[in-house]
Amino acid sequence: MRKLNAIKYWYGFMLMLATISFVACTDDNDDTESPVLEVSPTTLNFTAEGTVEEGSQAYFEITSNRSWTITIQDDKDWVTLSETEGSGNAKIEVSVPAGAVDEAKVDIQIGNKAGTLLSKTVTIRRGAGSEPVEKVVIYNETVGNDASAGDKPKVDVYTGWMKTGEGSANVTYSGGADVRNSGIKSAGYEGASGENNVFFAGTSSFVINKIALKAEQTNLKLTFGGSYGKKDDATNKYDNTFDVSKFIVSLSADGTSWTPITYTKNNGDAEHPYWIFATSDFTLKNAVSELYIKFEASVASGFRLDDITLATGIGGTEIDLNGGSTGPAETTPITIAELLEKGKALANQATEVIDAANHRVFEGVVQTIASGANNNNTLAVAVEGATDPGNGITLYSYDMFKAEKLNVTAGDKVKITLKANAAKIQNFNGWYEVTGEGEYATIEKLEGTATITPIEITSANIAKLADYQGMTVTVNGANSKEANGVWCTTDRNTGNTFLLGGTEFTVYCYKTSEFAGKTYVNNVAGGKVTGIVSVYNQGQILPRTLADVSDFISDAPMITSVSPAALTFNATGTKNVTVTVLNQNGAAITATLKQNSDNIETSVVGNTVSVTVTTLANEENILLISVANGTPVEVPITCSTAPAATYTLIDKITNLTAGKYYMAGYVETYTYNKEEVDLRPYVYQVWTGKISATGTSTTVNSDLKTVSYQFNESRLEAKDESALASEIELIAVPDKDNTYYIKSDGKYLYNSLDKTNRRLFFKDTADESTEWVFMNKSNGTGVTASNNNTYIITASASSDFLRSYKTETQTTVGIFFFKKN
Repeated sequence: MRKLNAIKYWYGFMLMLATISFVACTDDNDDTESPVLEVSPTTLNFTAEGTVEEGSQAYFEITSNRSWTITIQDDKDWVTLSETEGSGNAKIEVSVPAGAVDEAKVDIQIGNKAGTLLSKTVTIRRGAGSEPVEKVVIYNETVGNDASAGDKPKVDVYTGWMKTGEGSANVTYSGGADVRNSGIKSAGYEGASGENNVFFAGTSSFVINKIALKAEQTNLKLTFGGSYGKKDDATNKYDNTFDVSKFIVSLSADGTSWTPITYTKNNGDAEHPYWIFATSDFTLKNAVSELYIKFEASVASGFRLDDITLATGIGGTEIDLNGGSTGPAETTPITIAELLEKGKALANQATEVIDAANHRVFEGVVQTIASGANNNNTLAVAVEGATDPGNGITLYSYDMFKAEKLNVTAGDKVKITLKANAAKIQNFNGWYEVTGEGEYATIEKLEGTATITPIEITSANIAKLADYQGMTVTVNGANSKEANGVWCTTDRNTGNTFLLGGTEFTVYCYKTSEFAGKTYVNNVAGGKVTGIVSVYNQGQILPRTLADVSDFISDAPMITSVSPAALTFNATGTKNVTVTVLNQNGAAITATLKQNSDNIETSVVGNTVSVTVTTLANEENILLISVANGTPVEVPITCSTAPAATYTLIDKITNLTAGKYYMAGYVETYTYNKEEVDLRPYVYQVWTGKISATGTSTTVNSDLKTVSYQFNESRLEAKDESALASEIELIAVPDKDNTYYIKSDGKYLYNSLDKTNRRLFFKDTADESTEWVFMNKSNGTGVTASNNNTYIITASASSDFLRSYKTETQTTVGIFFFKKN
């Protein structure tokens, strides 16, 4: 019995030792884990009445992996805390009674048996002592009232800024947002300036660069006005709730590494005018000489911003801008081929950071010529001596690559460093560009220059022109598709179609370049086109200077257009043809008939040719218009004694049945046309039966091409009788109400991608995928038709197209049908 008890005691003793050892090991393991203690905010401000000051809050939050204790220094018993000890994460409520001006310090500590491991301090202020002795406005911007905002300029080109404040002298603006004077103007808060505001079209950003700060200016207050408005297509109502999680505000000391900050807003979004007033009190951990502020919208086309002010303040959440949110970055190589692969992996219009942690560097030879400016704020760089595709890349920036700012030119050898967490790659319709905000890259000239020998593009590889993006190429034996034309005008970028061996390619010119207003003529024998390859769904060439297309340059007077391009008479009377001439320099316009006629007369006054039919007969002729005895432009004339056909307008599905029709949109005012002019009387945009896509891919944008008509006394009259619409056929789908196939030229229309705008293409056969369900336009006039969760409606963006959109309420105007009587 004694022996058994001894054994029991022995086992009991061993079990106790094991338990003690286990507990000790656990404590040791906990001690080996790195201690964590974060506290936010580090300053709380209360009024003398004990209420929270605007922009502050009544609690601070602890983030920790240890037990913690809180001590109030100097026995400031007017501060009450919800907890003074605990472990892990916690929210500590703070209450303050009314009283005199005072300040308390609260220490939060974590430690172990060896002592304190980490500590943080929260400052609690009450009364007037929470305000600085004097408020200094460092920067203020009201966005001004300049009328140019009606043109929706980007923030980097708008000139009507009204910046003030002692640190505002060197401030510049960048980002993809624009300035507008439309919508509900800022109101409802003190200091609201109204008039212009910053609008975040798309998921864009607005960056305020280089606000100058003094060394002592570390306690700061940022305020701004903001609004949000987005129409809910399901309810047809507007959502005006300003969600702070979808409108991000960040700070930076260098414009590259960004640290988000928190802010509070009032309830101004609860009722009209739906403008909120936002406040953020913060303290810079380290003084900086310049401060950058970035506003980012994560919801497209909903947010507006106005009345931004940065001033000295009471301080608040501590912000460490030394290295921003990315920490120290290393520099590692990347190749142009690797950048292109990153771009190819992205969906169209998508953008992603190239490297969040490290700077990336590559070398190459600049392809862009600084003079001439046909670069649209881009810089093309290619591998030295490369002739194979896939060895060029384009960098894009509003700020860095304007022609007047380029400090490099074609042939310069450069090293380009892409900054961590700032440089991005984007897929812009097949153009894989490096982009970013502010100075996201640095460019260092290397010793020596390289000779650029353009890569010859032949008929064998012209179809793969896009693969040479960012590289300099030349096309020999090219012809212009048009007899003559304009490279571009001063108000519009233009893509001109050229041919090589029957294959079309685009020569693109920007309105800010030396090409603006310059004419070109066709080179029948074949000429040379040289330039840098860019992409918009397919490859196109950007000639660097006029010398790159010298084979097509002419200063001779040139007729670039006549309107209308054909005339039809069903009765006697006069019709006018307007002639547009470049390089005219006083040269006279002449007009004659190709065949003599006793029934038709012509006359010319200035640039208007009048054609008068004195006696109506069945007759055809050609009007020959020329300038300075140049090659005449032919305008067909048709006279017919047969009465013109009449049509019935159908704008309700109750009157729509299977049959043949003209299908049209309606664009009476400038609201619905890109030229922003009144189009009356030619307000109906009638489908030609063609689509805009030139390739076979069904993943690119494609719309229904239209031409202008007027509907007058039951007659449809074309604005340009050489550009006519085409009848289409609606074929009823059996056993399905208001459901039709839309047939044009033997093919069936459909939307190629589910819930995707502007993907209108043809199929050879009718099936379920080509069925269109018709309905009356719910929020306007006309009808609409849905296929693959998209709707055909009049496009508000252009007078040249009918388009498909995911939402039936995208515009107030649908489509219309004309049936021949």
